[in-house]
Formats: sequence, structure tokens, C-alpha cells
Amino acid sequence: MNPHDHDHPAAPPPGTIGIARSGDFDPVAFEQAITDLLKACGIAADTSHTGRTAMRVRELWQRRLLGGYDLDPADVLGEGFEDTRRDMVVVRGIAVHGVCPHHLVPFRGVAHVAYLPGGRLHGFGRIARLVDAIGHRFTYQEWMTRDIADALMTHGRAAGAACVIEAEQLCLLLGEDRRGDERVITQAFAGEFERSEQARNEFLRAIDSRRN
Repeated sequence: MNPHDHDHPAAPPPGTIGIARSGDFDPVAFEQAITDLLKACGIAADTSHTGRTAMRVRELWQRRLLGGYDLDPADVLGEGFEDTRRDMVVVRGIAVHGVCPHHLVPFRGVAHVAYLPGGRLHGFGRIARLVDAIGHRFTYQEWMTRDIADALMTHGRAAGAACVIEAEQLCLLLGEDRRGDERVITQAFAGEFERSEQARNEFLRAIDSRRN
């Protein structure tokens, strides 16, 4: 089996987002692990180039790559505000990243998110923050896409939600005989978007960069 193949992951337990944590982030243990990694690669961990590497890597992982574990999707989205409008809301091109649990390398790209209000409207910045809370974890792109749509239904009380993510998977790009420009596109639809082909098509037209 090619070590760069992306295995089909089993579905996570209901109610979880990404790969669930079984404990807290341990900064001391993490920095020691990075020091040991450098040594295992045959690189001295105490030179002018690497003396602060363990700390830098720990800060990057703790604050950014895995920062979503410290965010509750319901809290970051908030309650929104009551409104009777039912028109589609689309936020296109939200920067997103996650960490593949198979190879411990990031994937990055953009998320296009839409919802049909079910009586409440939500700030655009809060929708982007919701993407961060769900994406900045050990997860798969497929899971992240579905989790974002489901969160808008559950926490945002939307009548329908949709998410499309286009991303570069570093574990794929590092594979043998790759061109280097491969992209993975995943889609998830919930509520009215799942039931209505017209709603799906309107959303997909809205995010089509060739038309804008």
C-alpha cells in the first residue's frame, strides 16, 4: 500500500468534532518530543538554528494548528439575532486548515459556507470563527466539511446549511510522481440544501470563481 494513500476514515462518534482529545495539551512533553525528533533525524537540538525550534513548533501547534480544541463551536457562533429573513447567506473563501492524523502534516485551503436562516442571522466573522473552531484540530477534510454544515444546523438553527472545502493535502502533494497542483474538494449539505436541488445549485453558482 502506498504510504501516501488517504484511507477512508471511520465515522467519528456522534457529537464529536474531529479526532477527540483524551487529555490536555502538554507543552513540556510536546517540546521534549520535538527535541527528540530533531535528534532522531540526526540534527543537534541546541545549535543557533535549532535552539528555539521546540518552543516555536509548540507555539505553532498549540495556538494555531490545534487551537480549535480550545474553542466551542456553539460559543464562537453565538446566538445571532432574531430575524424573519429567509434569503441565502454565503461566505466564500474562508481560509481553513487542519492536521491529517495519518501523517501529522497540515492541509490548507478555503471553505465556502452558506446557510438558509431559520429565524436567526449570524455575523459573518462568527461564521469564519466557527470554521476555525472546527478545522484547527486533528481531523479529515471530509469530516470538517460535514461538521461545519451540521454545526450551522445545530447551533445556528439554520433551515439549511452547505459547505464546500477545496484544499491542498500535503500528504498527497508529497507522494511519488505527483504534479504538485492536486486539490481535494469535499461537499456537505444539510436541511433544505440536502432536499432542494435548486438551493444546492444556487449555492454552487454563487461560489463558482469562473462566474465571478
